[in-house]
Order: sequence, then C-alpha cells, then structure tokens
Amino acid sequence: MSEITADTAVVAEALAQATARKTRLEKVVLRVFTVHPQAGEAFVATWVPLPERGVRRALMWYVGQDCSNAVAVVERAVEAAGDDPDRRADAALAAAQTYYARRYHRARSTRRAGGRVHLSDPHSRADAHGLAMFAAAVVLGVQEFGADGVLEALRESFGSPGDGLVSAQAFAETEAITSEAECSGGQLVLPGGGLAADKERRLSETDYDTLCQVRHVLAVLAESALPLRLASRAGLQDPALQHIEQVRAANPRVRHYLDCADFISRRPPADAWKELIPLLISICTTPEKLDAFQKDVTALDPALDEVHALGRQAVARLAPASSTAGEAPA
Repeated sequence: MSEITADTAVVAEALAQATARKTRLEKVVLRVFTVHPQAGEAFVATWVPLPERGVRRALMWYVGQDCSNAVAVVERAVEAAGDDPDRRADAALAAAQTYYARRYHRARSTRRAGGRVHLSDPHSRADAHGLAMFAAAVVLGVQEFGADGVLEALRESFGSPGDGLVSAQAFAETEAITSEAECSGGQLVLPGGGLAADKERRLSETDYDTLCQVRHVLAVLAESALPLRLASRAGLQDPALQHIEQVRAANPRVRHYLDCADFISRRPPADAWKELIPLLISICTTPEKLDAFQKDVTALDPALDEVHALGRQAVARLAPASSTAGEAPA
C-alpha cells in the first residue's frame, strides 16, 4: 500500500468536508487552490499541491458558470434569446441592467451599514446604467447599439465626484476605443471581463506554473493585508511600510492588487476563492497584465518579507491599549 502523505491527507480532509456539505467538487478545488483548508478566521496562503488537470477543470467550470462577471451573465441571456436580433439585444440589455442594478443596491446598503464594497461595484444609478450598456456592447458588438448610445451611457458612469480628472481621462480613453471598435466592426473588451470563449482559450494556453505563481503571489498579498492594517492602526513608522506605500502610490496596478488583497482578506477564508479566482483569471487572460505582473509585484520586495514581523509588533503595541480601554474605572 502506498504511503499517504500529509499533503494528500489535507486534500482528502477538505474533500470530505465538502462532500458532507454537498458542495461541488470544482468549488472545493478552487477553495483549496486559493487558501489553506485548515485556515481559521484569517486568510492563510495555501501550500497544498493539487493536480494540474483538476485545477484546470475547475477554472474552466468557473469561467462557464461565472455569475460575478456581467459579460458571462449577458452571454447566457443572449444565448437563451434565440436568433432574433431584436430579442437578443433586448435580452442583453435587460440582463446587464438587472445585474448591475442588484450590485448597486447591495453596495449602497453595504455603504450605509459602514461596510466595504467591492472596487468594481457601481457608485450610482448612472454608473450602473453605463456599465450595463457597455457589457451588452461587449457581447453583441458596439454596432448593435451605436457608439453614440454606448458613450452617452458611459458619460455619467466613470469616476465619482471626487475624481473628476480620472473620470475624464477614463472616458476619453474609452471613447477612442469605442469609436475604433465601431469603425472596424470589432468588439469591445470590458476591463476585467472578456468573452468566456476567449478566457477559456487563454487559460488553456497559460502554463500551469504561471497559474500557480500568480495564485501564490495573490495569496501572499491577501495574507499580508491583515498585518498591514494592524501596522497602520498601531501607527508604526517602518521603512518596509513606507516602501509599500510608495509603490502603491506610483503603480496603479499594484494599488489595485493591494486593494483587492485587502478586500479578500476581510472575507471568511472559506469564501476567499470567490474573489481571488476572478482576479487570477483576469490577470492570466489579459496579456498586458500578465506580462507586467511579475515586475509589478517584485517592486514590493523585500518589504513584504517584513510584513508578518510588523504585524506582531503592531499587536504588541495595540494590546496594552486594548487592555487599558477595557479596565473599569476605579
């Protein structure tokens, strides 16, 4: 009988737990691929080696079932609408508007409760409408709705009252892309989105070692988020923290990765894969992101190596204050 390794035992335990909860195997694989199965309340980067075939199958399943992506939702609605062009256009818009309206209302409720919302959540009704129009145009082509219609919907969508410059720049860039797509008869590409068939093809072409490396880096960033929050709360002044903040300020992609990692770290570890996997797929299926990824995250070195030590320092500094605050007055 072959020897059962510790790694195999961990995977077997996770699979057994999932079976008891009647969870799909693909979800279990993606969870174990994302976070350590024995993680408690805090995110812990995984070290369990999974077979390539199982991980790829789970990623392909996710792309096909992805309801966190507006384009995937619109694609399914269009497919169900049949061959009539008008019905397909109506179905695309209805599905996209419903999707973003739900996200807007959920985000608004979360904001009112003092919670954190996802970076891609609509910040207004106009933003939700513009994103919906753009998602529908991604699937059916900008010519189906006309560049003017798409741009008019997007005009009020970008940015927020506090970042007018970014809003104007983003709109100008998208206007150029949309006009070019209409003239060439081509299709738009929604940031972080993309058609399912394109994602599947690019995922299949991505080396497995690359998938694992990107996963590992994102997991390390998520694991580092809590110590970074504690260090900031404790008011630590350290060169490693200063370096991370300098890189964050200088590189928009790194800022996005760090913000996403912070969001992931605040979720229960069992659900962390629902945020990390879409980010991993977005990076690995977008050539320009993947090409720049290693250079982007390497800029954080060697500061990331100091994060956990800083977290322990922060806990030590915060603990006396917490105990003092909890003491009853004499």
